[in-house]
Amino acid sequence: MKTILGVVTTAILSTLAGCSSSSDPGPGCQESYTVTSQGNTGNLKNRAYVASRDSGNITVIDLDTLEIVGSANTCSRGYHMAELSADFTKIYASSTDNGKIDVLNARSLNVSKRISVGADPSHLSLSRDGSLIAVVDEKDNAVSFIDPKTDVEVKRLSGFYTPHFVRFSADNRHAYVANMGAYHITRVDLPSLAIDGEIALDGHAGPPVAPAGKEEFGFADAQIDENGVLWAAHAGTGQVLLYDTKTRTKLPEIRAGENPWIVYAEHPFKGIEARIVPNHRDRSVSLLHQLQTASADTIVTEEPESYGVNYTPLDPGKAFVMNRMREEIAVIDTRTKKRTATIPVGGNTETASTTADGKYVIAAVSSANRVVVIDAVTNAVVKTFDNVGNYPWTVTIPQGQNYCH
Repeated sequence: MKTILGVVTTAILSTLAGCSSSSDPGPGCQESYTVTSQGNTGNLKNRAYVASRDSGNITVIDLDTLEIVGSANTCSRGYHMAELSADFTKIYASSTDNGKIDVLNARSLNVSKRISVGADPSHLSLSRDGSLIAVVDEKDNAVSFIDPKTDVEVKRLSGFYTPHFVRFSADNRHAYVANMGAYHITRVDLPSLAIDGEIALDGHAGPPVAPAGKEEFGFADAQIDENGVLWAAHAGTGQVLLYDTKTRTKLPEIRAGENPWIVYAEHPFKGIEARIVPNHRDRSVSLLHQLQTASADTIVTEEPESYGVNYTPLDPGKAFVMNRMREEIAVIDTRTKKRTATIPVGGNTETASTTADGKYVIAAVSSANRVVVIDAVTNAVVKTFDNVGNYPWTVTIPQGQNYCH
């Protein structure tokens, strides 16, 4: 049963969002959508969308006013992340529990369609030309390709090893799939939507599979920087694979720290030279540079299990390091190679998004059901939103630095 709550005032919206979004969907769950007048008329480019992992909630924050302007309770438990259509009019949310992608209208927030994909769909990514959305179906070792014009799955491609993220080349000719359960990145030819190659770590030619029982052993992501270079850290070996997507040639590998996660190289900002990868076992991050061919520089953060890293073009030498264990965000200086500050947020922060202008870092404080807005220059928390779904997991901002671990 669906209830449309229509246009409400900001005060009413805040109350409804706090009550309905904090409980897990159950058999008697009723879909509900609340939208303010600003949500109906405001600029779709200046929004942040928060997807809650343990409840079917999408919360919308207006970045001009820093107010919640919409909240959807879709009853689809298990949202992992959200992606937007190229014109920002549609929201795609992956429901890992249901094996579906929910399509929401960005204005009304109602669900217009549910697209069946493979088992355990987690991460979504839009192609450079906006013509495809790639969804990793982790338990099916497949990638679903969705046409965002028709909202139809046009192909479900198998042949992966726990696929974890898909990234697209600038010429939109290839997609690169990170395999969590192997030693290689898989290259997909986009015109034919067929696998046309594997890019393996040195000494691991072909597509060998990682040791049985090893979770999070392989590649979590394969981000492509503004120069077309793909960066992918292999957790099990500590090696970072580099590959030129323009010339389609493998570059010398770099040694990171112990148990590295994702190399944060893909973002919309100019002038940021460091590519940062958190190292889980030694409470540090590694600073990577393309011309470096040996071991990376290291900054000790004292943050265990760091997953996310955010940048800002307003201070290109600064980075914000999220973490799963401690109730703070570490701030590092990539020039002095030191941790310069910590920002207390009252819960664990695994993911965040930076606004397109670099002004704010919007962080999901998952364990506290909270979202904080951080001034990227001063490090001050300028706004806090509580009762934002159950375990808010990811934040998606149009043309911002978006990711999910």
